[in-house]
Amino acid sequence: MSHSHLGVKHLLAQIETDRSRWANRKNRPEWLDGLVEEAAASFEPLTGVARVGYECLPEEGGWNVTVYLGAVEIVGGKSDGLTRLPDFRCDLKRLLEQFAQIDELEWTVWPQGPGEGGPAQLSVVTVGGTIGTSRVCLRVRSSAPEAIGPGLREFPDGRVESV
Repeated sequence: MSHSHLGVKHLLAQIETDRSRWANRKNRPEWLDGLVEEAAASFEPLTGVARVGYECLPEEGGWNVTVYLGAVEIVGGKSDGLTRLPDFRCDLKRLLEQFAQIDELEWTVWPQGPGEGGPAQLSVVTVGGTIGTSRVCLRVRSSAPEAIGPGLREFPDGRVESV
């Protein structure tokens, strides 16, 4: 995948700049950081660049992990203020290889959105199983949660900045 390194680059910048996530990262096992990095590397934007976002939440006996590409906010020009969702592909085989055992593999699609206030369309691939001795539920979202906001800003001169 030609652009997969871009996801990792933005993910690492996100980890280093967000202090609350950095503090939470210290409480996460090292293998979980590896899973997040592999998930980030599995994304390939089909046009332009994109920034991978994630959330890792502990649950009894394991972890819930959600990954997605953030929206891109247009700054300046006639499209100022608009956001666009990045087109991408995700190497699911690469993600599945992280699991020692897979108990659940599901694809859920809400063509009209999952409810009021959500995106117009949403698709989520869910993989449940074990990594090492821990239970993991990994969700790959087609778009970031609404509350997250854009991951990048794109300017008329082609410059792109992390938010």
